Amino acid sequence: MVNDHRVTTLLGRLGGLYRDPSRVDRDASSLLKSSVGVHLTPAIAPLVENNGDTSNCLVLQGTIAIVFRGNTYQLLVDIYLPPGYPIRPPVSYVRLAQNMYLKENHPHVGSDGMVYMPYLHEWNARTHTLIEMVVAMSSVFSADPPVFTRSAPAPPPPQATAQPPPPPAYDTGIRSSNVDSDRYMQEQIEAIMAREAAEANAAAEAARKAEQEAQERERQLEAQKVWEEKKKYQLKDQVNQKILAHLQSVAADAKTMVQSDWRDQQLLKHSKENIDEEIEDNYALIQKLEENIATVDNKTTEIEKWLEENKNAKEKTVPVDDLCQPATKLHAQMLDLSSDNAAITDALYFLDRAMYMGHVDCTTHLKSVRKLAKRQFLVRAHLIKINQVVIQKGRAQY
Repeated sequence: MVNDHRVTTLLGRLGGLYRDPSRVDRDASSLLKSSVGVHLTPAIAPLVENNGDTSNCLVLQGTIAIVFRGNTYQLLVDIYLPPGYPIRPPVSYVRLAQNMYLKENHPHVGSDGMVYMPYLHEWNARTHTLIEMVVAMSSVFSADPPVFTRSAPAPPPPQATAQPPPPPAYDTGIRSSNVDSDRYMQEQIEAIMAREAAEANAAAEAARKAEQEAQERERQLEAQKVWEEKKKYQLKDQVNQKILAHLQSVAADAKTMVQSDWRDQQLLKHSKENIDEEIEDNYALIQKLEENIATVDNKTTEIEKWLEENKNAKEKTVPVDDLCQPATKLHAQMLDLSSDNAAITDALYFLDRAMYMGHVDCTTHLKSVRKLAKRQFLVRAHLIKINQVVIQKGRAQY
């Protein structure tokens, strides 16, 4: 769409007031070229904010059509595009004409004429437009007009003034009378034709205006239907999105719950298997313990029987060397080596005591200790080696 040159010129005069002047130019031009904004004119006017700040901005002034009780009326409005537009919504005011007044406590118009509507409250720079805003204003104000009129007092009727009677006509002759009569008739016919032409023109103008109003009303109703249909689809889409989000949330929660229950089920199954294994192990342990108890009882009985049998037997003297008998030759060597090791340790101890008591001199003590220590080292090394061999044989047997 070609932009309106009036809007482009005014935006050039405003300089860098708007962050996106091309968007402002496009939106304002679209509204001015549409059927709902055909009676609006762009201008520059100061806008007073609620905090007291004042800034010159683009304003669209004029009228918008509303339909009330079957009749079409033009409502004066000012639509300001504030510096933050399109992020900020437009600021609209209802203006008053002669003998017109604002309704008190109107749900959508303040006492200063400022317009408050859900469409402005829900303004979104990506989805909302000025044309839809004007259509919404027309729809809202058609249902409840924000202004009313008061009839002005009728002026007093003009006082009648006495008019002098027309001068009497005198008959000047037959010819002049006929001429005057023809002229009078001609004038009457022309007056009648002029009046009929004026009435016909007035009727045609009224018919044209009625047709234009009907077309305007149809366009307004069509635009309102389009806006309502779009609003319905938007609400439907929002409801569908909310329902979809809710269902997705419920599905996610259900999935999480099912996964948690499945993990709990797997843990319970694994725990049951562990418990069954422990029960089997405990049964086996109980059986083994019962066998051990039976074995202990049997051995206890045998020991008690042996004690009872040998209670009165004479004590037999067993030699000390027979108390410990090695099982193998390696064990016999380990026993001999252990004896030698203990004997060398005792000899070293008594050598120390002898030198301390003064019975042995230091030189003799050192020689004896060196000899015994060398002997003990060999004994212990041999003993360690035999022990390793015995351990390896024992492991091999098992």
